[in-house]
Amino acid sequence: MKSGDAHHVEPAGRGRVLVIDNDSSMVLWVRSVLQADGYECFSALSGEEALATLRDTPNILVAISDIHMPGMDGIALLRNLGSQPNAASTPRFIFLTAYPEIDFAVAALRLGAVDFLVKPVRPQELAGAVRRACERVDRNRAALELTDQAAILAKQAEALAAALNAWKHPQSVSPAERKASPAGDFARLGLDHLRRPRQSFAPLGSLDDVAWDLLLELLRAEKIGQRISVSALSISVEHISPTTALRRIRELVKAGHIIRNPDPMDARRDFVTLSAESRTALEQYLGQVAKELAAAAPRS
Repeated sequence: MKSGDAHHVEPAGRGRVLVIDNDSSMVLWVRSVLQADGYECFSALSGEEALATLRDTPNILVAISDIHMPGMDGIALLRNLGSQPNAASTPRFIFLTAYPEIDFAVAALRLGAVDFLVKPVRPQELAGAVRRACERVDRNRAALELTDQAAILAKQAEALAAALNAWKHPQSVSPAERKASPAGDFARLGLDHLRRPRQSFAPLGSLDDVAWDLLLELLRAEKIGQRISVSALSISVEHISPTTALRRIRELVKAGHIIRNPDPMDARRDFVTLSAESRTALEQYLGQVAKELAAAAPRS
């Protein structure tokens, strides 16, 4: 059973899924569940066949793979994909196995698998896992778009810094640089214009720069799909000491701006995420700053 066989269905709008299992009856059952839910399904009966299908078939969002297979097993398959130059385009992996051994689960999660299901699995549980994986792909795509926007914003910020330096220290700038420097409105925008909009974004308006820097760093990590621990966040902002950062993180958790989640794999570690309300306020703030910088930037 190959990706172009008679069981292949036309796209239904919910995304492409690759089902990998040496048991053809299991492949057929998984496909029937997902096709009924609107997914376009492809099949592979081995890890080697899965590699070929992924190489030849674009835009597969999710792979559902058995672990114990002859030849290349599921763990080796994911490790192989992660070592390739185009690893960023690897689909989200869900492992579906009859042998729920903790070592396999840990290895799968460390390699980036997003779920670990045990056979027999209920259709609703399977469909829910695939839906969550597809939503994660959508979030990562949005993060990449935000990263592109951030790069543009960073260039504008660099130009702003140069303009402010020229404005404050005109004697240090050569006549040629002064002529080319974006002066006027762009220079007068100033750093205050980066802080002023914060006051209007509840519930964060009353927070100081330290709190904002920590929250923005957490937002950056979330946008690129990076889980960040309390200790990692405490050393992520260079101008804030770890001791101060830890204290402020506790305050932000107490105020409900940050949510603290224990790591199920390590009782000594907690991960942190933004509350939904804080995330919305931060994204609106960044959008407003981008508009102000774009409006003030000199036109070529």
